Amino acid sequence: MRKYAREYVQNYPSIAKIYEAIAGVRRMGSEGTVETYIKGIKVFVEYLGYSDPETALQAIMKGEVNAEAKVDKFIDYALNEQNKAHNHVRNHVFGIKKWFELSGVKVDWKKIELPTSSEIQEEDRAPTKDELKRLLNHGTARDRTVIFCDSSSGLRAGT
Repeated sequence: MRKYAREYVQNYPSIAKIYEAIAGVRRMGSEGTVETYIKGIKVFVEYLGYSDPETALQAIMKGEVNAEAKVDKFIDYALNEQNKAHNHVRNHVFGIKKWFELSGVKVDWKKIELPTSSEIQEEDRAPTKDELKRLLNHGTARDRTVIFCDSSSGLRAGT
């Protein structure tokens, strides 16, 4: 784990709970996951304008900060103003969610729309016999060999 993550675990009880819940003695979770979650919490706490997670958590618990609304706005902020990738922001939100759950903060996560985690992809399909005939009638002998092998072997695109 990086130094800032270790310091957060040592200095902040709410963060230590996350470590124990994921990578503690009785768990098989990754310290990398803990570090990713801590980074998300750190960025969120800074977004809220606090210097440490315990102070931010107290403000949220007292009702001074609307956690649900702030998380929703944080997602837009991270995507639009920080130009973070969707999956990066999702990982931040997963860390925030774990932090809230272990600290007793109630948030209706169904009301918060997470960024999609992957691009929409078209479905692959095998070429029809007519499409294969058209492809095999063009190009060099090498091209035809590659097309025939690719279409009949089941190899993946990168192979």
